[in-house]
Amino acid sequence: MSIRWRLTLWFGLALGVAAIFAALFFYAAIQNWVISVRVDTRLSVYSALTRDDLSGGTEDSIDYDLAVASLPSLGYSDPDHPDLTIWVQLADADGNVLARSSNLGDQVLPVVSGRVPTTASGGTLRILPYYFEANGQTYQLAFAHSLSSVNPSLVSYGIAVLLIVVVFVTLATASVAIMIGRALSPVKKVTATAHGIASSSDLSRRVNYHGSKDEIGQLAATFDQMIEQIDRLVRSQRSFVADASHELRGPLTVIRGNVDLLKRNVSEEDRSESIRVLEAEMTKMTRIVNDLLILAEVESGQLDREQTVSLKELLLDAHERALQLAGGRQVVIERQEDLWVKGDAHRLDQLIGNLVGNAIKYTPEGGTITLSLYQDGDWARLDVADTGMGIPAEHLPHIFERFYRVDKAHSRRSGGSGLGLAIVKGIAEQHGGKVSVTSEPGKGSTFSVWLRL
Repeated sequence: MSIRWRLTLWFGLALGVAAIFAALFFYAAIQNWVISVRVDTRLSVYSALTRDDLSGGTEDSIDYDLAVASLPSLGYSDPDHPDLTIWVQLADADGNVLARSSNLGDQVLPVVSGRVPTTASGGTLRILPYYFEANGQTYQLAFAHSLSSVNPSLVSYGIAVLLIVVVFVTLATASVAIMIGRALSPVKKVTATAHGIASSSDLSRRVNYHGSKDEIGQLAATFDQMIEQIDRLVRSQRSFVADASHELRGPLTVIRGNVDLLKRNVSEEDRSESIRVLEAEMTKMTRIVNDLLILAEVESGQLDREQTVSLKELLLDAHERALQLAGGRQVVIERQEDLWVKGDAHRLDQLIGNLVGNAIKYTPEGGTITLSLYQDGDWARLDVADTGMGIPAEHLPHIFERFYRVDKAHSRRSGGSGLGLAIVKGIAEQHGGKVSVTSEPGKGSTFSVWLRL
């Protein structure tokens, strides 16, 4: 059974139970009202008139002897409407019947304490008792009226209430079924979209729900976001595999060619050159594979360890290493505030090292690399600026992509894998930070990293 019909069924059952209790309460209220209007009023009037007749001229008192003598003739009977008959009975405190109206015949009214319906004399009666004192004893003068006159009306009212309950529950349940169907329509669309994606592997499909932003709408939007992210990851994976294959194909081709050359009878000089080339290509492949492993670990989003890291110490260490590799370039520290962040010291050191190494690689002899570390609001900001060749504007949006190179020939000659800036971006995001670049061709570039303090 679908969730729509389960919800409808449970709603119908709950509403039906509530409607039955409400109907019973309503019917009881109607019953009391009908009995009060049609029976109790008649009994009260007849009781008051009868007590006046039996008072013997004494206010609020009944003449016992007069009551015993007069009671047989006090009952009221209507030959044309037997259900309107009123019976009268006199009994003592022990329940012994002392006198009764002649229309009672051999029947005896039950002795009751209050105005209650009771079953006697072949039917349901409404009895109104009246108590008085005489001769030092307590007596009960009871007036009874049959409820048969109101039973047809009560049956009609009961049938009407039952029909109202049935119609109300049916219409309400049908309306709820329609509303639930409309409310769950995005779920059906999500299901259809998911089934279509599963059967066709087409990750471009979306639910595109434009209804209200309720829980169902949020589910549809979340589903689209999830599919968008999966689609982006799949495309990234495909691109990554293609790029990695392309990057590894070159060294493998060179290695294969040199291995084939070594199989021949070549001079010692050619053999030494082939071995040197093999070692260089193997070193390049090793660097690519290592960078791929690092990037995979970084993009997993999980920190191997988290500690309080001094960015100033990392910056000073990177500066010392850069001085040894800079050659004819200057490496200076412009600002070095003492800032601490939570993170992996090894990864952050790798981030700074990649940026500094990249700046050295693309800065000509005589150029300058400037390092800066300072607080920018709630962030620790690290800038690595160089006076190198700069980056054309059309390349800036792609500079942090894997295997993306602005100057492919220069990058390959220098042994770069094309993964350094992708690793920088991954480490920054792994630490909840971000990275950006500003550049002007011919004047240099500035890479900026923000890390949350």
